[in-house]
Amino acid sequence: MRKIILIFTLLTIKINISYGQIIDMHMHSYTDKDFWVGTARNGLESSKSAKETLEQTIQKMNEHNIVYAVVCGSIESIELYTKTDKRFIPAYQDYEEGLIPIDKFEDYIKSGKIKVFGEVMAVYKGKTLADPIYQPYLAVCEKYGVPVGYHSGGSFPNAQQFGWPNYRISLGDPFLIEDVLVKFPKLKLYLMHAGENFYENTLRMMDGYPNLHTDLGVEMWLHPMTKDFAVKFLQSAKEYGFLDRVMFGSDQMVWPDAITNSIDFLNDLDFLTKEEKEMIFYKNAKKFLSIEE
Repeated sequence: MRKIILIFTLLTIKINISYGQIIDMHMHSYTDKDFWVGTARNGLESSKSAKETLEQTIQKMNEHNIVYAVVCGSIESIELYTKTDKRFIPAYQDYEEGLIPIDKFEDYIKSGKIKVFGEVMAVYKGKTLADPIYQPYLAVCEKYGVPVGYHSGGSFPNAQQFGWPNYRISLGDPFLIEDVLVKFPKLKLYLMHAGENFYENTLRMMDGYPNLHTDLGVEMWLHPMTKDFAVKFLQSAKEYGFLDRVMFGSDQMVWPDAITNSIDFLNDLDFLTKEEKEMIFYKNAKKFLSIEE
């Protein structure tokens, strides 16, 4: 029996190593103040506490050889995560109604306290990234080469009833932020969720703006419909030559098991070659984040 268990363990390790190195461009961080629990649309149960979410997320990173992870959250939560594990890359998420003052934002960028601006939550506030409120922050990001991760596509059902009365699905259309790409041509911008239901518009924008990148986000694990969008997007991105700007992101939120589900989903897509999966899992993000090793 011990021999069988050992063989199974070694096989599991081998399978995990087969993924190669991974950079997750889309994780979330929490403190006790902003943690929440719930059951995902696919029946996945959340962690029971902010502490458990952090511990289980790190466990998943170890299990799947995730060497870096962009973690989005409040200043307090990203400080907690980066102090706990150096693999976390701190990303300021404007979850609250207002943004931190622009001078403090720039100071945090210069000190390394913020290394990514995102997930930008404009659509939940009835806005887009093109709204005037974001323009000074985008200018700072362009100045310092700081990547911006923007929520595109849809969200959970009845978002208005769960604290986001101004949210509209239509605001997640990538076409609505074209002016941003024109105004800030050197901005390192990636569309989180790859536009989801607007994936065709994402593809058109990627063709028109060669600096535009995407992550796959929640698409790969949440729901059959989002998985369908992900497959169609990836098939077209491959056909049109855009896979070198597509990056892996689990968008685990309070469900660390979603990390494994996302990796398995992408790894099981037989229309992608091993080399293309390596690009999405690691190489594209390494280049986008200017990581030198």
